[in-house]
Amino acid sequence: MLVKRFLKDINAAKEVCRVADGKNALDYLFCRGDYADEEEKSPRPDLILLDLRLPKIEGLKVLEKIKESEEGI
Repeated sequence: MLVKRFLKDINAAKEVCRVADGKNALDYLFCRGDYADEEEKSPRPDLILLDLRLPKIEGLKVLEKIKESEEGI
């Protein structure tokens, strides 16, 4: 929450999206699962902050999936 408030205070971000775990992070980034209908609505992120010890899928694994994806983000 502190990072979210800071980014908004310095006008670095109009919108900040927070997800609870690595699986949801990938679903959000690639518009899958609960985020499938957001493809046209969601701009691609300018910044991604990852916790290395995210539940379900760790942060480094999320980063690997982003890098190896042909879709990109």
